[in-house]
Amino acid sequence: MEDKKLGLLKKLESFLTDELNVDEASLFTKEELNAPMDVLRALVTDYGPGLIDVMAEFSFIPFEGPEEVLYLSSILTIKTDVPKDGVSALAGAASRLNFYLPCGAFCVNPSGDMLVFKNTTLLRSDHPDDILFGDMTVAADRLLSVPESYTDLLIKVSEGKLLLNDFINTLPGQE
Repeated sequence: MEDKKLGLLKKLESFLTDELNVDEASLFTKEELNAPMDVLRALVTDYGPGLIDVMAEFSFIPFEGPEEVLYLSSILTIKTDVPKDGVSALAGAASRLNFYLPCGAFCVNPSGDMLVFKNTTLLRSDHPDDILFGDMTVAADRLLSVPESYTDLLIKVSEGKLLLNDFINTLPGQE
């Protein structure tokens, strides 16, 4: 199963660079990372309305139990230097926004200095590889498209350039 996961991540690496025009993508094995899983990292430049650089990461979450399911974890790191005085407003904005998202969630890490968008996709391991890979490409596209229009607003909230109440007024049904 580990070889299958690694092979799928290698195909996703090619898809990101060839089809989604990601600038750089690199696959790191669990041996290289001294971690329990292989990780595909992709740098996306000029992302969203603020034209920022973001880092996408894809991996299969280690799971003990029946191998009939695979959990594809997708994380988009948006900001790595959230000002301490902006954490509370950012967490409030992310929490309110998450209610309206079709999938995934914006998260602030426990130390409060990083904003990410996370999504986990459940895949059936008994599906043919082409079906699994198709589901993975949908997950990659979703990771890059769902948060895109909100990243600039959330960064402005974190930096105190947009008040939390003003951000909330931009959400659906708040007119």
